[in-house]
Amino acid sequence: MRHGGQSLVIILAVLQVAPLAASAGKHLIWSLSDRQLEHGSIASADKQKASASSGETSVKQAETETTSTTETQTKTTTTITTHTTSTSTFTTSTLTTTTTSTSTSTTGPHVFGGKITKNAFAGWLSVWRSKYEVGLWNAGLPDPWESLMPKDLHGVETKVVLSSGGVAGGIVTEGMGYGIMIEGFLAERGDPVALNNSLSLIKSWLGMVNGPGDLAQPFGGGENKSESATKADTWPYGISTVEWSHHKLAPAGVPAWKFPINNSEILGYEGSAADGDQDAILGMVYTSQALGNPADFVDTVVRSIISFASADLGFPDLYRTLPGGEKVFVPKLGSMWGGLTPPHGKYKTSQQAWCYSPGYFAPAHYRTFRDFLKRHWRKNFKDYLPPHLDGSKSTLKEMLEAFDSAVVAGYNIMYYSSCSSGTVSNWVGVEAPCEHDSQLHCPGVPWKHTPYVGSEGGTCAQSGTRFGAFGADASRSAWRMAMDYVLYREESQDVTIYDRHGQVDAEAKFGAQRFLNRIVVQYSTSTACDGGEPGACFINTTSPYRLANAYDLKFNATNTTCEGVPNEPESWWAGFMAYPTFTAFVAPYDEIGAAQMTNWMDTFASICNFSEVNLQDFTKGKKPKGNICLTSYFEASQAVIATMIMADNIRQIPDSHVLDHVEKITILKDEVVDLGLPTGTNLAGTVQVLGALAAVIAFIGGVKRRRHQHNYRELAPGGVIGESPLVTDFRDQA
Repeated sequence: MRHGGQSLVIILAVLQVAPLAASAGKHLIWSLSDRQLEHGSIASADKQKASASSGETSVKQAETETTSTTETQTKTTTTITTHTTSTSTFTTSTLTTTTTSTSTSTTGPHVFGGKITKNAFAGWLSVWRSKYEVGLWNAGLPDPWESLMPKDLHGVETKVVLSSGGVAGGIVTEGMGYGIMIEGFLAERGDPVALNNSLSLIKSWLGMVNGPGDLAQPFGGGENKSESATKADTWPYGISTVEWSHHKLAPAGVPAWKFPINNSEILGYEGSAADGDQDAILGMVYTSQALGNPADFVDTVVRSIISFASADLGFPDLYRTLPGGEKVFVPKLGSMWGGLTPPHGKYKTSQQAWCYSPGYFAPAHYRTFRDFLKRHWRKNFKDYLPPHLDGSKSTLKEMLEAFDSAVVAGYNIMYYSSCSSGTVSNWVGVEAPCEHDSQLHCPGVPWKHTPYVGSEGGTCAQSGTRFGAFGADASRSAWRMAMDYVLYREESQDVTIYDRHGQVDAEAKFGAQRFLNRIVVQYSTSTACDGGEPGACFINTTSPYRLANAYDLKFNATNTTCEGVPNEPESWWAGFMAYPTFTAFVAPYDEIGAAQMTNWMDTFASICNFSEVNLQDFTKGKKPKGNICLTSYFEASQAVIATMIMADNIRQIPDSHVLDHVEKITILKDEVVDLGLPTGTNLAGTVQVLGALAAVIAFIGGVKRRRHQHNYRELAPGGVIGESPLVTDFRDQA
């Protein structure tokens, strides 16, 4: 926790003597990590195609609980007597079973690289930041009006990420998303350069959301028609922008995928891209945390999350229902196509129907959005939610469930579109049609025919990458899974897997660690050297050819194709293919010790020599030397993200921050049970106890001030004077 061990003792003392705590204490969950105690798409590039075939063999998966005696390069989280129940909105996925369980467990620590890995990250970060250009004019847009920006964006210069290669040339939301995400993670850890970069990129993102002045504004992820981006019942389905704000701010949401927009060819530019959207908004969450979560910035982030949920997940009405009654939201590929978007009718897809990319699946992002909403929800945020098509209001509870169900759906599709080697298909099918094109939800199982589109073995593909093959779109799955393990190691351990008919498959075990361990096994059993032994893979050479055996078909790599990945992979000898796989070693594997896993990551990080690279300004030094060290946009993006994760530069926003920013919390009347409080709990007592808790923390740690000029002691909108700022008035929220 931010305030150290003494505050924990006092907090527990307060809870012990409080009558409410005595009756509800058994429902409280404490999760303390080392860090909490210490600290208070669009694919790009020219794609080379490899050829060969292989079969699938089984691999030994890591056990759910992995222990290690290594004290270095690991992080451990211990959960004490965790209680879960399927009726809890805030602790249970939409697709879990209805049983109640109690367990005490210690999760396996995540592993990270050593000094070599950290140096490689510094080098790749310098390369990546050289892609930034000052001025939103590069995207054909004016800078946003200062008066409509959150105060922390006032006076900030705009920056964009310039990409190159393939369909991603120009300024695309994929690159902007990578930039905001990377800088957001680093800003949250106290890097002032990263904070400035993140704010500059976010300001440009908001300008992109509004769009060019000669098109319908806000343009968002809609077409060039009034209200296309802001009304759920217009085409495309859902809202991609919340155009107004209680703080009188500019529109927030998700923009068109590519800029500058050529109006004469507008169909090739309009519509959002879900991969860039989710990465950008994740970075916004972490940037908000770095700033101290100011009210106007939180408002912008919340509106962005809501827009993402609607445009890119299909909230609130685009889902399927499994035989057990579980709702399934399938992540889309953007506001206009992908996932469960129907082939015909008012809300028809703009591209091939029933197509999905596992490389877009970002479970850690969805969990983070869910948790951000829990921490910072205010009663007037409900005004931003899109209504159901029948006119009824959607709710926070429904949106939280949508994020949880998207996690389970994505893992199930991944299960049916991956091999034992860790290869994943670029593009797969999720066909689950309703009886009528006008229906957006109905019974169905999206993964019934995955990886194919329908029972007749149909295919789909976009972005210049192939259906059913491990390539540039699919390679990102590895670092997205690694991110889920590092940030949500317990939740990501085991996900409910369903069979082709939508029934729970009790025998199937799958989750982030099991997926990542497949890659670890592939490297550790197939390479011509032991990466766990320092220097062993580069004896008498600077080439990583001994490592290539794992996935290079020229070296007879095995298990790269299977039922879920029927076509041959792209070449391992490309940074955007190789680097994401290296992140698998952050998840412990029962047959390789933590020290050896660290050495493996250092081995991978040694592929490029950064000794002559200027780590502050890449343009003032030389390029890195090595065989897989290209510094072009897409190669650099995958290398910097991978090494960022391997170098232990990402962390979950601790739950203690809920207490650090007590004035931001709202408890709804109908969420008392969801929070685990017994029916009939004295809510006035709840307010008193939580208020006392807030007072203790404020006394120990002082009032936390924002990094910039604003006073952070203002009551949340709707708060009741005279009551604890931790709980805003719930009486009028029914």
